[in-house]
Amino acid sequence: MALTPATVQTRIKDNVRTYTGGLGVSDNDIVVQADDVSEYRKFDLTTTAGAADVYVSYDGTAYHTSALSMFDLGSASFATAVVVTAANRVYRFEGCFEKIRVLQAGATPPADVILRCYR
Repeated sequence: MALTPATVQTRIKDNVRTYTGGLGVSDNDIVVQADDVSEYRKFDLTTTAGAADVYVSYDGTAYHTSALSMFDLGSASFATAVVVTAANRVYRFEGCFEKIRVLQAGATPPADVILRCYR
């Protein structure tokens, strides 16, 4: 497993935190390993290639074993929820988590990964 996690790129007075980059090679490689995001409640995720899924931790150590469901903001219905992203779409999820992990889903590495955290 090759791990090149995304890094924090911007902070706007701590109201918004953005992770960009990250590169995987194989299915389930970690492409974003967010540090403590407990001050944020809303999260957007997008990629320009490949697919990704999201796992969360409430205590900062143990991650849930099933992917989080996200809303597909490109869908005609905001009720459309998915657990695996598609390229060139924006997905949103909300909650109070300690840490977030974005993994590559499938053989094609996600490209231009952006995870935006905000209040």
